[in-house]
Amino acid sequence: MRRTTLSTFAAISVSAVAASADANFWRYSLTSTNPWTTSLTAEFDPVSHRFRWEFTATNNTNGYWLCVSPGQNPQGNPGEFAAIYFDASNLGEDMTVTPKVTVYGYSAVGLNSWNDGSNAAGIQAPDRIFSSLDPASASAITALSATDSGSTRTFVLEMDASVIQEHTPLYPAANGDPWTGVGFGPLIGHWFHPVTGFNGTYGTDPTAANYNYLTSWSYTQWGFGDLANRPTQWVIPAPGALALLGAAGLVGARRRRRVG
Repeated sequence: MRRTTLSTFAAISVSAVAASADANFWRYSLTSTNPWTTSLTAEFDPVSHRFRWEFTATNNTNGYWLCVSPGQNPQGNPGEFAAIYFDASNLGEDMTVTPKVTVYGYSAVGLNSWNDGSNAAGIQAPDRIFSSLDPASASAITALSATDSGSTRTFVLEMDASVIQEHTPLYPAANGDPWTGVGFGPLIGHWFHPVTGFNGTYGTDPTAANYNYLTSWSYTQWGFGDLANRPTQWVIPAPGALALLGAAGLVGARRRRRVG
């Protein structure tokens, strides 16, 4: 399997915008001329645990795996982070598909957290956390798509990550560091690997532990982005939204005075 290194990303400034007054969150944005990832946006709300990962590529990317941290490079630090496997293997030219997403505790065993849950000797049961194939869990997904526009491909994952953030790792960090799942704050680090030729199979036996989770996976080529301690932005309501809230308050006060 061939490995292609992503060129260094350049941070871009982002305006502070929000859909509602209480939707404050951390945001990190990157831009690059590298075909694996020409733009990337990550968002995390520490209150609601809303997590969003969106990126655009100009090659035939059809999946990725990802670990996110609140600062350090996640690689080599088992028991602290979630490992996300995003499978858009059916994506073709000029089409949109609904990918498959499975999440595991990161085990630091190469790229095989889906299969080996611990870096101890031998193969340990994976720490399975979430599968979008599970109807009981799928409601946590609020946006999930992979779209080929003919010249670019855009991948979107947005979910209520509470199931990840509130997870108790099956194999806690040996050094006592806490579980942070996919959360980040003023700083972010990530271990991100877009791939081409993603091919995964999933458990189909409802009585088996791997039901709806990966049972095999492979890829043809991969790129990677290892980053640490990159600053993020705290996104707050735009001034216009605050002005509207203030106007609404004034109207309410006037109505109350009239009633009195």
